[in-house]
Amino acid sequence: MEKRDSIVNEEYEEKESSACCCAERDTFQAGSGSECSCSNGMQADHVCECEKDPELELLEKKLKEAEEKQEEYLKMAQRVQADFDNYKRRNRNARAEAHQAAAAEVVEAFLPVLDNLDRAMESISASNVDESVIKGIELVRKQFLDTLSRLDVEEIDALGKPFDPELHNAVGQVEAEEGQEENTVALVLQKGYRMGGRVIRYSMVHVAR
Repeated sequence: MEKRDSIVNEEYEEKESSACCCAERDTFQAGSGSECSCSNGMQADHVCECEKDPELELLEKKLKEAEEKQEEYLKMAQRVQADFDNYKRRNRNARAEAHQAAAAEVVEAFLPVLDNLDRAMESISASNVDESVIKGIELVRKQFLDTLSRLDVEEIDALGKPFDPELHNAVGQVEAEEGQEENTVALVLQKGYRMGGRVIRYSMVHVAR
């Protein structure tokens, strides 16, 4: 009787030591021919033929698909954000250009007033006019020029400068005087103005030949 119990115990211990429960094992490769490394610390000496749980495989597949979808949606959102940023930048540039064009048109409409103030200053300088009148015209002209300066409008420097078709409008030629180089501006008939890099009105000039 004792011998039979001993044999039974030995068979049970051998079976327990060689068994690898799928629920207890930490890592294994199903059907790979590798040994099981069980969570109870025992090393099985048999080949593990366990198969992955189909439900687990399904969950892993769904997780992978969800991660791929997440990456796809993230890239889509980044593209949409980039397109929206480009749209805002184009819209901002378009508004700035429209504002500058409108301001240039308004300034151009008022330039004849400045021309008349300049002519008035030239005419009264050679005549016997009360000094208070001269000072009044000078004050108005100065206020006009200050306003243009705040709008980034400046006079085009033309007299004595080389003729530049990008800035000057040549309406005639004159003989070059002594010491005067050819193809330079000899006379300014009407002053030109620009706002930043935009020419509002070209200088009307005569060019030395």
